[in-house]
Amino acid sequence: MLKFLIPAILALALSACGSTSGSLKYSAPEGNTLRASTTAQAVLLGAFTDQRDGDKNWLGVIRGGFGNHLKTLTADRPVTEIVRTAFADGLRARGVSIAATNANQITGKIITFNADQMVRREGNAEIELTVRDPQGTTRFAKTYTANRLEGSVVSLSTGVLASVEDLRAVLERTLSDVIDKALDDPELRSALQI
Repeated sequence: MLKFLIPAILALALSACGSTSGSLKYSAPEGNTLRASTTAQAVLLGAFTDQRDGDKNWLGVIRGGFGNHLKTLTADRPVTEIVRTAFADGLRARGVSIAATNANQITGKIITFNADQMVRREGNAEIELTVRDPQGTTRFAKTYTANRLEGSVVSLSTGVLASVEDLRAVLERTLSDVIDKALDDPELRSALQI
């Protein structure tokens, strides 16, 4: 009996390991977002760079009891594209037009952006934003962070039973949190003239 049980357990453990690819999108907060003023300027969305080490599509990991990687979450495109698109969606949700040229420009550096689960699901984002005027002069720079911790410390959905989709959803909410924090900041809004 033991001769068949050990291979079955190993097969189950190996089948639980793997990588899942997905995407993230911005979701405006329920209710009203802070709308742009009636004299709001269009905003030029510049480049976003990824300062993280390693794979630029990597999003997070579900770990086993010893910290070993069981399931990996990756993006279907570079994280810079996901974050840049999410910021564009956040601006549009506030009634701000995206300019093609000759406007105040916002750029970003992705310092931290990941999700992790050993027992509880955690999402972390740290993004440095810079606003430059049409002449290229820096008007404003600030780093925004968002952290989420979800789930119970007493849970059966951990390790091989954990859901990569649940981990992806936590990181997606973290992304929306950091965008809302930034785009609702009066200093950033003043620098962008929105």
